[in-house]
Amino acid sequence: MAQVSYALREDQNTIFLLQDAGKRYNKYCQIAVFGRNIIRPEFFRQYMYFAPYTGNSGKYYGSVTDVRLSIEDNDYVPGSNYVAVIDSEVEFKVTPSVIRQLSKEYMPAWGVKSYLDYFNDRKSGILLFVRVFEVNQALPQFYLEKGIRGSSQVLKLYDEYGSETSFTVDEIRPVISDNKFSYLKDEILHMMKVEGAFIALYDNTERGLNDLQERVIADRQIQGTHRRWENRHLQWLESDDDSDFDMAQLDYEAIYQEVLDICPGMQGIIDYVRNIQAARLGEYDYYLKDIHKYYDPKGAAFARIFDMSIRSAVKSALYHSNQYRINVEDAFQEACIGVITAIRKHSDTVEGLFPSYVSMWMRQVLNRNLAPYDYNFRIPVHHGTRISQVLKQVSKVFDMSEVENISFGELYYLLLNYSDCDVDEAKRTAGILYPAESMEEILKNPENESLFVDNSQLNEINESLLNEMVHDALSILTQREREIILNRFGFGSYKESTLEDIGNMFGITRERIRQIEAKAMRKMLDYLYRKNYISKNKYYSIINSKIKKKLKMKS
Repeated sequence: MAQVSYALREDQNTIFLLQDAGKRYNKYCQIAVFGRNIIRPEFFRQYMYFAPYTGNSGKYYGSVTDVRLSIEDNDYVPGSNYVAVIDSEVEFKVTPSVIRQLSKEYMPAWGVKSYLDYFNDRKSGILLFVRVFEVNQALPQFYLEKGIRGSSQVLKLYDEYGSETSFTVDEIRPVISDNKFSYLKDEILHMMKVEGAFIALYDNTERGLNDLQERVIADRQIQGTHRRWENRHLQWLESDDDSDFDMAQLDYEAIYQEVLDICPGMQGIIDYVRNIQAARLGEYDYYLKDIHKYYDPKGAAFARIFDMSIRSAVKSALYHSNQYRINVEDAFQEACIGVITAIRKHSDTVEGLFPSYVSMWMRQVLNRNLAPYDYNFRIPVHHGTRISQVLKQVSKVFDMSEVENISFGELYYLLLNYSDCDVDEAKRTAGILYPAESMEEILKNPENESLFVDNSQLNEINESLLNEMVHDALSILTQREREIILNRFGFGSYKESTLEDIGNMFGITRERIRQIEAKAMRKMLDYLYRKNYISKNKYYSIINSKIKKKLKMKS
């Protein structure tokens, strides 16, 4: 049993195909309808009767398709005992290619031109995926009489006295299975993505509805901005000196002072920003036309647009710093990169005001390059979206700016109990969100000694390799040369001796021992170089140092 308080207004032939679900026209099973505007999240999960367009007013106009001709020839009409539920809605770019495929394979009641005419002034449109159910109660027509006087796609039901009402239905039976609906929906989404027309999907999950609500709010703000922009000339005319009229609605001086309180080192930057002439009415458009025509990153137009946008960069940097405890200088640098990117990528096809466009790019660059949870390693953007959702859920019960003051176990407990993470995801997410410990703090704790490698083993390996290298080099010497070197440097069991002591052993002079030592050392050096034990640079460095030493002794 369910309460029905709304109706979905749609073309009569489209309603019939939705209800038919491929029974009479087995080649087609329609599950979607078009819309020009975003459907608000409060209309999701609501059962709605169908409200066909009547009289001369219709949703679509144009030539007759084979399917619509067949519907009319057979006098097929939609039943009044069906309800629909909005499963999800897709925002997409309206292109002839996408409309053609939708008309040909999924929405055959109308042709391409009819659908394109419906979106004639829109570059993007809405596709509603609807689940249709058969019920045991038909809706009396007078419930729709008041609602259909308007132009909304979703109507309220009114009783005979003109008061809002609802209708109770039961025995709700879906016209197609869940699997078939999901299959057709996935096919359409895949086609849109292949065509590059997909913008966003809003489903009936909590996450999807939250995203949709944010989209609705943003849409209202954009529309409000356009209305304020259209009325700017009234403020402009009231100003005595329009050249100095500042269109900003924020107290930027307070923002500058807060930045300086956090980071006094930005005094020079703030002074520069304070002295920039505020953007004047139409100035963005004037310079953007110049950039579109003659793109020059070193030109005056580029520099002026950057200067006009830089105080927004200060504002965005301050917000990011306060919100996520990120260095405000780093945030300002990334925000400036966002401004440059926006100027470089802007074109005539971009809709809306440039300040809104540049704000979007600053936010994107800041979130990508200074993500608040990138403590330990880089997080891919698509996974970062999921992290942000988890943060939003946990933030309802805990201030995530205090994460450094809790243990890893406590963070894991918060994620497991106050977000929709399962056990494995909670562990992974806790590892991402928990700040890394500094090496200095780890080294201060004697209990962490076991974490580090014992260097004695490495020293033993190095000593073994060195002994092997020296042994190989000694093997090329004569018996006397080898004995002199071993005694001179104390290798192995030999004791280190002076030139005079070694001379007494062999019955020759001290000078002769030095000559034999020098000759033996040169032979060993040449051998080590040939065997790649030492580099070419090292070899010549030793040779040159010996030559310089000889010259110094002679002088």
